[in-house]
Amino acid sequence: MYRQRLKQKTLLLVVLFGFLIFLIMPGTRKESEQDLPEEGERLEIPKEEEEEGTVVVPEEVWEMPGADATIRVLILAEDGGIYHEGKELMRDYPGELQYYEEEQGWVIVNEVPLEEYLCRVVPSEMPSTYAKEALKAQAVCARTYAVWQMREYAYPQYEAHVNDSVSYQVYNQIGVQETTSQAVEETAGQIMLYEDGPVKAYYFSTSCGSTTDENIWEKGDREQTPYIAGRRVGESGSGRDLTDEDTFSEFIRKKHAGDLEISEPWYRWSCYIPLEQIQKNVEKWAKIRAERSQDGILLEDGTEYVLEDVDTIGAVESAQIIARNTGGVVQELLLTGEKGTLKVRYEYNIRLMLGIPDGEIHKNDGTVANGGNLLPSGYFVMEPVQEDKAVTGYQIYGGGLGHGAGMSQNGARVLAEEGYGYDGILQYFYHEIRLARLE
Repeated sequence: MYRQRLKQKTLLLVVLFGFLIFLIMPGTRKESEQDLPEEGERLEIPKEEEEEGTVVVPEEVWEMPGADATIRVLILAEDGGIYHEGKELMRDYPGELQYYEEEQGWVIVNEVPLEEYLCRVVPSEMPSTYAKEALKAQAVCARTYAVWQMREYAYPQYEAHVNDSVSYQVYNQIGVQETTSQAVEETAGQIMLYEDGPVKAYYFSTSCGSTTDENIWEKGDREQTPYIAGRRVGESGSGRDLTDEDTFSEFIRKKHAGDLEISEPWYRWSCYIPLEQIQKNVEKWAKIRAERSQDGILLEDGTEYVLEDVDTIGAVESAQIIARNTGGVVQELLLTGEKGTLKVRYEYNIRLMLGIPDGEIHKNDGTVANGGNLLPSGYFVMEPVQEDKAVTGYQIYGGGLGHGAGMSQNGARVLAEEGYGYDGILQYFYHEIRLARLE
């Protein structure tokens, strides 16, 4: 009897113990709808074995948008800011307009199908009269660039991927045109891929006969974007090292018969900038740019250059190019003033410091253009101008229009006129890419 009761108690304990194990074991509970990821969200746990005691954090995987994707565009106000006085806009927009009321005014976001967005980007970025294959190349560039930007929100609080300005792609500044819409339609859904991801499809107006790589920007990394490697644009030899100061000076002061854009107005240009204008530029832009930068605006401190608030370096005494990037574009500029020395890095900051808003720029075709806040490009050399043996300013000899990375739009036009198809044009400017279609 005793043994039978003991056996029953033991069996009961085993059953209870097993039930407790079932309750506390992970992975035995059925997931409810609330536990599942939202539609479209995909999570991947890294396959590598983690060290004991570490927490494995799921890694979010970005999913390529489909052919029917929409893009969200923040519409800038007339003053270039994000806040509008009212809800009325000067132009009509496709898709849906969404309004966010803030203390400073209205924020307006246009959610629009990607292909309709492109029908208003391509004519805003390239003249609709350009050759058909150039327009198709532009359409693929614009679509690829948009898809890249759709990886994340530029304005998370409004879930906007881009704005409608040159900071991303100019949108709806020129209405729909038949030729550009046809280019979008004939390349529908096509984007450029490097390996398995969309490329950063940078493009610009006109080359000086040479392009550069992504290191011209502070967050650029040529190792991550080998398809933007810099090249000579034309049939001229490519053996020269244009990062060498003397070699680039000889290159930029001449016209080269094999260059694709030798007849373009911005292929070569020149201007004069007085020291007083450089000082004004420093006082206007240095502090603003330093606040947005990690190492783009640096002040000399003994033997080092450090990131500090810069209001002025006093009267500017000299300017000196101290480094060039791939293709010859200026990478570092030294500005010496009576109160300090400034190292300016990356092409955009450099072009700001040498802008001539009240000056004139003499172009390749003999015409004269008004200067602006930005120098036309970062491809230039500087020659000091003296009065009474004292430097008063610099004569600048340059070439090209825009940042110089990726596809030259006028180069694309010339290639199209020479018989290149749009795929050949894209292969010319972007190394080892392939075309794919959004599904």
